[in-house]
Amino acid sequence: MKNKKNLYILLPLVLLVWGAVLFQVFSFTNSDEILAISNPEFTIKPLKINKRETFTINVNYRDPFLGKMYTAENISKAKITSGASKKIKQPEDLVWPNIIYKGLIADSKGKNTIYMLIIDSKNYYMKIGDTENEVFLKSGDKESVYVKYKGNLNIIMLQD
Repeated sequence: MKNKKNLYILLPLVLLVWGAVLFQVFSFTNSDEILAISNPEFTIKPLKINKRETFTINVNYRDPFLGKMYTAENISKAKITSGASKKIKQPEDLVWPNIIYKGLIADSKGKNTIYMLIIDSKNYYMKIGDTENEVFLKSGDKESVYVKYKGNLNIIMLQD
């Protein structure tokens, strides 16, 4: 008789606890209200760049190892000779041809891949390592290709 009494008390208590747990789970997962998606506008704040302070190092001091004073004449000669030997070459402006990447054609195993490029309004089907109109196809995937033109590397994205 005592065992049945405990059963009558504990069974509703267990059902009540499990019901509360299930209610909490389903109340969080089943929400009927639609959340409004807000489009926050991003404000771009420019970086504050502090101007660098310039300084010079005074090198007119005694050499601690030799005990002699610093001589500026040796440095000035070195500056003159090194400045005369170096000629600053202005880099010429490189004008890239109009390159459009249209996609790729690949076999089922992916071994043979052909990339479709439009270079100066002419269609070219190229494999990796091919060169057309001085444009070298270095590598590529479904979204982009890397091309090299006169030593400069550039990425071309897929265009529809």
